[in-house]
Amino acid sequence: MPTAEASATTVLHLNGIGPLRLGMPRAAAVATGWLADRGAGCELVSPRPVTYRFTGRSAPAGVRGAAQFDGGVLTALSFTRGVRTPTGVRVGHTTSARMVARYRAAGFRASAAFEPIFGGTFVTVRRPNGRQVLGAFAERRRITQLAVPAIPVCD
Repeated sequence: MPTAEASATTVLHLNGIGPLRLGMPRAAAVATGWLADRGAGCELVSPRPVTYRFTGRSAPAGVRGAAQFDGGVLTALSFTRGVRTPTGVRVGHTTSARMVARYRAAGFRASAAFEPIFGGTFVTVRRPNGRQVLGAFAERRRITQLAVPAIPVCD
């Protein structure tokens, strides 16, 4: 049975997860102990982003994902396992239609669109002002990836 602390750390908020917040400096993010395994991001972007996996000594067990830094600042978080949103959307469990319905009910603008090039459905959640704050990708209707503020795509 997970503890209340473990459950709280796996909630993906619109501005981050656990001690990590979008916009924080890379050194501060790495110092949380959640991130390790530094890598290079999309080779089509210049300057090339820096990525880390959620494999640090303090990372919650069961969380699989990556953090992306552009210009030394945390710009994106994406997950394929072990997180949920405050509305109850979970990777591997929630359908894209259910995610859209939950975020619309919470006052956001949400939409889903199938993209044949990627073989799946992208879900986009925006604030009423139009700014995207959450993204998801679904295969066979189920969410397989969640990200703030958007699903990272290298194309």
